[in-house]
Amino acid sequence: MKHYRYILTAAVLTASSAFCNEKLPELSKPLNIPLFLSGNFGELRNNHFHSGIDLKTQGRIGLPVFSVDDGYVSRIVVSPWGFGRAVYVTHPASGLTTVYGHLDSFSPKIDKTIRRMQYEREQFSIDCEFKPDELPVKRGETIGKSGNAGSSGGPHLHLDVRDTSTGEAIDPLPYFRRHITDNVAPEVRAVALYPVKGSGAVESIDKPSVHTPAELNKPYSAWGEVIPAIKAYDRMSGTHNIYGIKYMTLKVDGKEVYNRTIERFDFDNTRAIHTLVDNDAVVNHGSWMMWTLIPQSAPLDHMITSCDGGVININEEREYKCEWILADEYGNTRRVPFTIQGHVSDIAEVSPKGDRLDYKGHNTYSIDGIKVDFPAGTFYSDIDFSVSKSPSAEYITPVYHVGDRAIPVSGSYKLTIDLPDDTIADKSKYLMVRINGKRVSRVDSRYEDGRVTGTPSALGNFAVTTDTKAPRIRPEVPARWGKTGVIKVKISDNLSGIDNYRGEIDGKFALFELDGKTGRLNFRMDASRWTRGTKHDLVISVTDACGNTARHESKFTW
Repeated sequence: MKHYRYILTAAVLTASSAFCNEKLPELSKPLNIPLFLSGNFGELRNNHFHSGIDLKTQGRIGLPVFSVDDGYVSRIVVSPWGFGRAVYVTHPASGLTTVYGHLDSFSPKIDKTIRRMQYEREQFSIDCEFKPDELPVKRGETIGKSGNAGSSGGPHLHLDVRDTSTGEAIDPLPYFRRHITDNVAPEVRAVALYPVKGSGAVESIDKPSVHTPAELNKPYSAWGEVIPAIKAYDRMSGTHNIYGIKYMTLKVDGKEVYNRTIERFDFDNTRAIHTLVDNDAVVNHGSWMMWTLIPQSAPLDHMITSCDGGVININEEREYKCEWILADEYGNTRRVPFTIQGHVSDIAEVSPKGDRLDYKGHNTYSIDGIKVDFPAGTFYSDIDFSVSKSPSAEYITPVYHVGDRAIPVSGSYKLTIDLPDDTIADKSKYLMVRINGKRVSRVDSRYEDGRVTGTPSALGNFAVTTDTKAPRIRPEVPARWGKTGVIKVKISDNLSGIDNYRGEIDGKFALFELDGKTGRLNFRMDASRWTRGTKHDLVISVTDACGNTARHESKFTW
């Protein structure tokens, strides 16, 4: 199935919209309210592209959510995190699959199927697939109610559109644009020019120069190789939200030297968002400055066309007339002209810091007490890499400083730390952690022969510690359980995190639902499984990732 795309030319930018050869299938509204977005497709998130659109639900939970076309429920996921409760509907006629995330509940026929499976497996979290004849749905049929489940930051409906054959995420907005009004152009917060280290200078130094839009009447002074960058967001009619930029072009002296279009992506490559930005600014300052630099691996070449790897060579003492062009799905366009004045300057030499690692190669690195193993393709470009260590009274090993935490990695790698004193009898209590300022987070790890091996997915500071403290279980207002039939318990852990939990009533499994954001377990008594008007025994057990277990027992009458 083919999909149209914009070609970001002057003709397109002067139009309110652009269409291609093939008309997209018309999908109906998933909500029976006016549609406004709180998030758009392809936004640059912490470690991924945003895979769909977030539809506002007027700050409410419980709005009916409808299938946008005929099809069948092909997958259902329930989790304390991510999409929370999500329904995947495959539409054979169009070759699309739509995903509805953060649901508060499922429709009765879906809920009946999922609850049966949850009780059979005796677990809340579930990920199951279905055949075309098991759960068919019609266009406009209710599949659930909107909510705030999973990793949602507030009530809304997350909607994906995916290519069923490839699994790629596709921008949903073209399918729903007739239901959404947008007459607002993107806005610019800042424009920057970066020198290429060892090959360029900006304002006669080797640091970037950042201008606000009001300061762009003053030219940048530069010499050698430089990288343009911009901080910008899209806007839409009727909201105060900010969104990601869909179409972005850079021209120099009237020639297009860079073009980025985010209209689809493969989930296996979603971490490559870090190559689109100055990741040092993101990691250390929370500033998402988007630049034109293309890494050696070019992981997003389906999104980007560029000249000379996104680098501009300022080699003449003259004015270079540049222009950023930003546009959205509706053709609303923002043009941002700026000038680079070529000015001969000394270029600072750069000394290598550590060892040079080839991004295409399988790299291993070790010093006393630590070994790092990077699979081929871990990095997007060749990097300078080093490891050092600092003594620590807080951890049972030194703190190891593994590379520069701002260098992006494409996935996990292997990190092994030796234990100087392997004295604990229960080896399951050892735990590798990543230390980022005051934040200490668990790394998936295991003990073996006097060392701990973990699989982090970022560079930074690491150490080994122990976790011997059991999780905490706190019943919430148990006096009301009998009256409401709703049992609420809050669970938490000090370090390694909750690995699993189990609730039983009168010795039988009870389906407690976990909200990952709040750590709250909820269960509603079911008269088809438990007898009303009698005393019941409640048992809840919670185990963390290091095997520490807490247990709560109490009685209540319902």
